[in-house]
Amino acid sequence: MPGDVIRLRMGDIVPADARVLDGDGIQVDQSALTGESLPVTDNSGDAVYSGSIIRLGELSGLVYATGEHTYFGKTAKLVQEATTVSHFQQAVLKIGKFLIMLALALVSLIVIVSVIRGDPFVTTLQFALVLTVAAIPVAMPTVLSVTMAVGARLLAKKQAIVTKLEAIEELAGVDVLCTDKTGTLTQNKLTLGDPFCVSGTTPAQAILDGALASRVDDKDAIDLAVLGGLDGPKALDGYIIGTFHPFDPVGKRTEASVTDSDGKKFKVTKGAPQVIMKLAANATEVKTEVDRAIDGFATRGFRSLGVARPKATARGRSSACCPSTIRSARMPWRPLPRLNLWACG
Repeated sequence: MPGDVIRLRMGDIVPADARVLDGDGIQVDQSALTGESLPVTDNSGDAVYSGSIIRLGELSGLVYATGEHTYFGKTAKLVQEATTVSHFQQAVLKIGKFLIMLALALVSLIVIVSVIRGDPFVTTLQFALVLTVAAIPVAMPTVLSVTMAVGARLLAKKQAIVTKLEAIEELAGVDVLCTDKTGTLTQNKLTLGDPFCVSGTTPAQAILDGALASRVDDKDAIDLAVLGGLDGPKALDGYIIGTFHPFDPVGKRTEASVTDSDGKKFKVTKGAPQVIMKLAANATEVKTEVDRAIDGFATRGFRSLGVARPKATARGRSSACCPSTIRSARMPWRPLPRLNLWACG
C-alpha cells in the first residue's frame, strides 16, 4: 500500500513504485519497461518502478503507487485503451459507404420510375429490396479477414507473430521502419564484438583480461557478454581470482587480483574508456587513436568498454603486485579501450 516501507536486495523484483530512501549506486534492471539492456543507477531520492529487478546493491524504499497506478500499470492501461482505425479499415468503410449511397440512389430512381409508370407498390418494393441486399457488401469484411488470415499463416512460417490482422496491411504499406532502441525488437542481450587493441595487445588477450575482471555470479549483463566471448569454458582454467572489487558507480570500473598457473600475480581492470585511459602510462600517445575508435563505435550504436592490465617489469614480474591500489600506484597499464560490447538482442 502507498506509504509502506519496503526493503529490497539484489535479485528482488520491485513490487510497486517506490522512492529510494537510502542506498546509493543501486543497479536496477528496467528492461521490462524500457527495453534497455543495461541496468540504470538509482540513488537516494530516485524512483524505482514496479516490475524492475535489483541487480546490485540494497535499498529501502517508500511505496507511492501500486496496481494500475504504477508506471507499468499506467502504460499497460494505455496500451489496452488505445484504439486506432487502420488504413485497411478506412478503405473498407469508404467502399461500404460508397456502395450504400449508390444503392440508395438506385432505389430512389426505381421508386420514381415505378410511380411514373404506375407499377404496383409490392413489385416496386421487391425490386428495391433485392437491389439493397445485393448492393450492401455484407460478406466483404469476412472475405477480407479470411484473406489476411492466410497471410498471417504465411508470416507465421517465417516466425512472425501477428496479433492484429489489419496490421498485415499496415506493414505492407511501410516504406521506412524506425525502431527506438535495443531490446524492443531484439533479444535484450549484449554480445561481444571484435576488440580494438593498442600497445601490441592481441584481441584474444583483451577478451581474456576482460573476462578475468568479470564475475559470473553477479549476473551482470556486461560481465556475461565478456565471458561469452571466451574461446571455451576452460579458458580461465589455471587462473585464480584473489581480491575482486565489483563495479563501483563512482570509479566506474571493476578490478581483480589474479594469479596465473606460473604463480605470477597481476591485476586487471575494466570499465568506462575514459577511466581506463587515466590509468595508462601511454595515454597521451594513444589518446587520438582511442578517441577516434570510440567515436566510430558510437556512430554505429556500439557500447565501448575499456580493459587494462599492467605491463610486466624487466624482471618478468607484474608491477601490479606491489601497490595496493591501481590509481595511486600509477602503474603502466596497457589500455584496451574497447571490448566492443553492444546490445544486439
